[in-house]
Amino acid sequence: MPTARRCTGCGAALGEPTDDDLTILCTFCGLRHDINALGSAGPAPVVIELGPGMRRTNGLIVGTILAIVALSVAGGLYVSYRAATEVTTRVTEATRSVQARAAERRRALAPAELSGLTEFAWKTLDVPPPPGGFAAFDPVASLPWALDIAHAWATDAVVTRIDVDRVAATGVVALDGEATSGYRFASPARTERAARQADTGVKGATSTGMMMQLRGSEVRVLMETDRVDDVPPTAAASLPLGRILERARRGRGFGDRPFYAGYLILLPREGWVWYFRSLSGESFPRVRARDGRVYPY
Repeated sequence: MPTARRCTGCGAALGEPTDDDLTILCTFCGLRHDINALGSAGPAPVVIELGPGMRRTNGLIVGTILAIVALSVAGGLYVSYRAATEVTTRVTEATRSVQARAAERRRALAPAELSGLTEFAWKTLDVPPPPGGFAAFDPVASLPWALDIAHAWATDAVVTRIDVDRVAATGVVALDGEATSGYRFASPARTERAARQADTGVKGATSTGMMMQLRGSEVRVLMETDRVDDVPPTAAASLPLGRILERARRGRGFGDRPFYAGYLILLPREGWVWYFRSLSGESFPRVRARDGRVYPY
């Protein structure tokens, strides 16, 4: 029984081949089929031949697909590039911002900047050295120099305390290594302003005190917000440290040591006095600052 031939492209029935042609053209889809063995029972091989119209259509389809793929890849690459660029830009800007803030914190301040300083951290000052330089520092002789700096912070600043970390028996304060010396100041006007601010709910906005510290050849300050109710009514006054220690070492109970540490404060009924101790921690009787006499005077 003869078997109906079907187009392998669209499934339509195929006609008969011509006598001089061993191919059959599908009249529906245009596929041309090769039938080399007409009497074979097996399926005839198919030769696909696209007409000009089909080739153009398939070319447009393939071109469109390739264009879509290319645009998708290009779009993805562009989005990735923009995202990477934006991240890199943000990281760079953040790094520069951090570096700028760090540089600002390390920058040495001029005394004129102290009055508006709101950062409560140690700040280095750009100031000339004290009289006699840093190698032979005498906090008493350098008191006017320190007050000039403090008055740039507050015009009514007064000394409340002087500290010496390591002073030789000759009165020379050593500022090398970790040894430090310095002053503490208070401002009655700033204390009053801080109290008014606290009454309105604003706390810590105004510095009421300032600590000045000298170490090596560096001068730095730290703003404080403690309330100062006992501002000294008289300015700090003392003999130079060399004369203070010379007289004190002759007094009863005052030890003879190569180095001392101590501080100057105001006692209400005695005036300004020095308290000294040895570097090992041994304490000595207080010394009156105006004449170097050891207690009991």
